[in-house]
Amino acid sequence: MNIYIEAIILGLVLSADSFSAALAMGARSHKISDSFRFGLSSGGAEALVTFLGAIAGAQITAKFDHIDHWISFILLIVVGLHMIKEGIDELKGLQKNAEKTFHGLFKILIVSFATSLDALAVGVSLGVSQKPIVPFILSIGLCAFLSTIIGMQVAKKASEKIGAIFNFVGAFVLIFLGIKFLIEGLS
Repeated sequence: MNIYIEAIILGLVLSADSFSAALAMGARSHKISDSFRFGLSSGGAEALVTFLGAIAGAQITAKFDHIDHWISFILLIVVGLHMIKEGIDELKGLQKNAEKTFHGLFKILIVSFATSLDALAVGVSLGVSQKPIVPFILSIGLCAFLSTIIGMQVAKKASEKIGAIFNFVGAFVLIFLGIKFLIEGLS
């Protein structure tokens, strides 16, 4: 298979988690600049982790493979539970519209890196296989960036229609991703 086609397919596959996280995070009111900021964070995290995986090789994976799924699980569960609390507060009327700004940079970075841990394993396999990593890093980062922006816009349209309920849906998506990563890591 052509290396560029392989890179595009891998980028699309790895961007599914970024899209899901964007759906979850995009439930909160946001501007297009927030979408780009989250997209840059998500795409940057995917590209960086892929690069680090390719550089680090099997040594780091062997040391952290037994806990990487736990790290993703805990981070996504914490963010998901926080979003459930926000949804409950919104339903109770405790959150005023002025307070419902988009998520802070710290939460964006946590979600971006938690959903990019699969890219570490991909990076390691690229490094071990001696494939040129630049097309893969560019494809993975760009696909994550674009899927995040698309997911944010889809979430914005949906959250305008169903309000606080979308906060719960988003939280459960993140919790589901965390559980999925844990189950995959334990098997």
